[in-house]
Amino acid sequence: MRISQIALRLGRSLMRITGALATVLGLLLATVLAVTTMPGSPHRGALPPATSEQQALAQQLHRHVAVIAAQEHNAQHPAALETVATYLESELVSYGYQVRRDEFKARGVAVRNLEVTVPSQSAPGQRLVVVGAHYDSAHETPGANDNATGTAAVLALAKSLKHLGATAQADVMFVLYTNEEPPFFKTPQMGSQVHAQALRARGAPVVAMLSLETMGYFSNAGGSQKYPWPLNQFYPTQGDFIAFVATTPDLGLARRVVRSFRSHAAFPSEGIAAPRFIPGVDYSDHAAYIDAGYPALMVTDTAPYRYPHYHTREDTPDKVDYDRLARVVQGLEGVVRDLAQSPR
Repeated sequence: MRISQIALRLGRSLMRITGALATVLGLLLATVLAVTTMPGSPHRGALPPATSEQQALAQQLHRHVAVIAAQEHNAQHPAALETVATYLESELVSYGYQVRRDEFKARGVAVRNLEVTVPSQSAPGQRLVVVGAHYDSAHETPGANDNATGTAAVLALAKSLKHLGATAQADVMFVLYTNEEPPFFKTPQMGSQVHAQALRARGAPVVAMLSLETMGYFSNAGGSQKYPWPLNQFYPTQGDFIAFVATTPDLGLARRVVRSFRSHAAFPSEGIAAPRFIPGVDYSDHAAYIDAGYPALMVTDTAPYRYPHYHTREDTPDKVDYDRLARVVQGLEGVVRDLAQSPR
């Protein structure tokens, strides 16, 4: 065979390989865009001045975080964990709720989830929206951002939405979980696993679960936001936004929630529905509901991809941006209303 013929065949082979690679890369790009492109217009630029309601909410959230994150509190420190649980229960009772204790033992320690429900007056028991956060802290940290912020947000939402049942088409359940942090993370003794499996066992019609996780740290500095590859190609480098993170099957829920949030809040937001193998996508209590077959997502400041004090002794209440946290919580109030008032 002549050299010219060999070169021609090699050239054709390279063209086919190049074309195949281009097709694969094109499909990959299209897939990434499909799971990262969210409806509505994300807020850009300076935030509007805080309203009096937002200022009052920021003070309320600050008070909760200061109490919850006064010291390390987990099953290794049961007295401190009980102090926080008692505080949370007393707050919910003061709002007029009857609190259900979801009690169990973890490594011989008696622990509990706390649950309250706003029943739909027109369609009780037909659909269920769950809003939850874990209240335990990681080892050797008081857990202000992780996760007193999420816990405080659940308290604030439970208070503001106490009378939602009059217009709701779904019951709304607010849950505060224990044992999200290691050594219980993704084990049967994780509080949200206990709760989600109990809902599944009784056939509860959960249509959406929102896990509020590490929500109070924001930065306008360039390079303050990190990501695992390839997400760093599609999202901002400033850690000034709140993220809505779902797994791929729950893209519809992510898009619905982001659209709602953007309609209610003048605050930067991003959304994604990514495979679970991407680190961080299922690093919260929503994972338990996904495991139980329910649609679920996480609301987060992205925790270790932004927060420099993640899982350290420096995760203290002074690190939380209460003004911006209040704006996020106010937007989430609109999201929960929309989910609950929808007939589907």
